[in-house]
Amino acid sequence: MPIVLALLTALQSQSVDTATALDALRDAATACHQDAGALWSRSLCGPIALVDRGTRRVIANDTNPPAGTGYANTSITWAGRSWAMVMLPLPADRFDRIALVMHEVFHREQAALGLAGNDPPNNQLDQRDGRRWFRLELRALAAALETGDKAARSHIDDALTFRARRRALYPLADSLEPALEMQEGLAEYTGDRLAMAVTGEGPSRVARRVREFQSSSTYVRSFAYATGPALGLLLDRFAAGWRAELKRTPDPARILAKHLHFRVPRDAERRAKAYDVAAIDREEGTRDSARRGAMTAYKARLLDGPVLTLTQSNLNRNFDPMSLVGFDITNTIYPTGVFSSDWGALVVTTGGALVANDFGRVQVGAPSQAPSADDRTVRGDGWVLTLKSGWSVVPAPGRSGSYVLRKGGP
Repeated sequence: MPIVLALLTALQSQSVDTATALDALRDAATACHQDAGALWSRSLCGPIALVDRGTRRVIANDTNPPAGTGYANTSITWAGRSWAMVMLPLPADRFDRIALVMHEVFHREQAALGLAGNDPPNNQLDQRDGRRWFRLELRALAAALETGDKAARSHIDDALTFRARRRALYPLADSLEPALEMQEGLAEYTGDRLAMAVTGEGPSRVARRVREFQSSSTYVRSFAYATGPALGLLLDRFAAGWRAELKRTPDPARILAKHLHFRVPRDAERRAKAYDVAAIDREEGTRDSARRGAMTAYKARLLDGPVLTLTQSNLNRNFDPMSLVGFDITNTIYPTGVFSSDWGALVVTTGGALVANDFGRVQVGAPSQAPSADDRTVRGDGWVLTLKSGWSVVPAPGRSGSYVLRKGGP
């Protein structure tokens, strides 16, 4: 597909780095043509829109770019075609830029590949022990990416051991973690794999990113950005043809374990010493102490105190996946975000929202003042709710100071 400059408004603005955006589209074209459908048995060439959120300027490789739609790093359907959408500005680093664009390109093709799924929060990874064993797994995966086959197999064995130990502590992890690795991990693997092909960088580049990922403040909705590429590259090395197994076994780590004949050992703590577990324990102890105070404040604001509760069967979310906080096994805190459903749109800028993991309920602090049945805009500390016609905010039965949504007025 030829690269065509397509804008919703005039392009002559210093606020949009058009040169970098055009370079990104050229690199995407190079990546998809070099791949020629080999990676997923399907061409990755197709419509890409690079969007500046503030100005809504669009730079695309197609003459009919999306307009009048929500903007996020995502895949969308516009004018009967599937698009990859990426927000500007793009990363300055070429590898990261290619990886990001091709990550969203994979999402554009994911449903057609039969690999689309959900993206459940993994709140066990906000617990002290969950983070401990996850960080050990990351260190082992990074080491495996940088060593010869014999040593790599040993590090993979350690990584799978640490994963098994974590899942023994948190039984739901064996279903929640693979779901996110399928939805986001495969996309991140695709982006990194194609960035490696275009730039000539090797697995050590991915290993460095896996190690750096440990410094993330939360892994709840982001952990697969690290494990996805690491597992994918190791599967490329030790389990040729693994991508064809995903529909039957939607769990990359399980496929790797099968091909390497992994059996869970009983010496996880001994193995952990080789990865400086003492330093991890010190750091996670400090983090956990700070987290307890933050969770007390969230609980008072979003659960125990007066709240506004929104319920729905369909919830659209626009949020930072690197920021989510695990509240408990069934609820997650989104520190900021935009949420929409049949009732309208909720914009949370501070203070957070408590979101049920089945996305059927959202809670924020109560409105700043009692709303009337005719109010189309309702405000609270750190949030604004814009209601569609036919919806209103009314007092919650049996809970003084709290509110709920009602369709059709009071």
